[in-house]
Amino acid sequence: MDIQYDLSAAELLKILGYSQPAGRDFLEELKREKQIPLPLVYTEFMELAWQCPLFATSNLWTGAAVPWMYYDELQEYVDDLNANQKTVNSRNRYYPFVHTPREEWPGLAGDYLLIGSDFSGGGASFGLRKEDLGQDDPPLYWRHERDPIAKWREDKQSLSGFLLEVLWNVLGGANYDTAERALEQAGWRFEEYFDPQKDDWVASKAVLKQHGILYSSLKRYKCDEGGKVFGCYDRDLNAVFVGTLSDGEIDLYAINRVESEKILLDIDDYDRPEEES
Repeated sequence: MDIQYDLSAAELLKILGYSQPAGRDFLEELKREKQIPLPLVYTEFMELAWQCPLFATSNLWTGAAVPWMYYDELQEYVDDLNANQKTVNSRNRYYPFVHTPREEWPGLAGDYLLIGSDFSGGGASFGLRKEDLGQDDPPLYWRHERDPIAKWREDKQSLSGFLLEVLWNVLGGANYDTAERALEQAGWRFEEYFDPQKDDWVASKAVLKQHGILYSSLKRYKCDEGGKVFGCYDRDLNAVFVGTLSDGEIDLYAINRVESEKILLDIDDYDRPEEES
């Protein structure tokens, strides 16, 4: 078995059939309009992910919402305050920005390219520092809506790690079945491992090993539903394995073509022999 553990998010999208650079024109326009470079990792991924149905309900902005600069967001708040002639006292978080020319804002807060958001635990934004945009794979930052305007926290992951985390969460069905529905329409099949002895959809490290997957080689990412999410690709079977780990239990899925043989038996496969007898 030829198991790959270190695919990039862009490589994984190509395996699933999303290989057309649909976002190229948008990215070029974004660079021209904002006068910024874009990281290589972001460009390679977003060319494929732009308007991709897999991400319709994800934390990543791929068309329904579009990337923009943090200063533009702050400018909207300032313009709204000025348009409504609201009196802004010194305790208002936007007070310094209302009374400071935009060209002097770098002295108040850094600028970021906003690329996603998460509203599951209150509003949080994900962004890349403007001064890091020339790097191939820059650090990712995030900010909660309750944080001070200038407070951005560096995420433990690189941009490439963040994109993989988003994609594995999408494929693992975290919160939504968006990816399953989109991929089934494109000729893929989702199989969920079922243990007939436990009468439950729970796998184990031993089950992973049976399919040639080394648990120690899997990179684990934060799952949007809690716990961890992981994945890998079996080149021989042309199958993507994705799973979640929570409280010591593993939920395992195989994503493979409908015309190929099944990899994981589900509850219907175990029931069928009894029905035939």
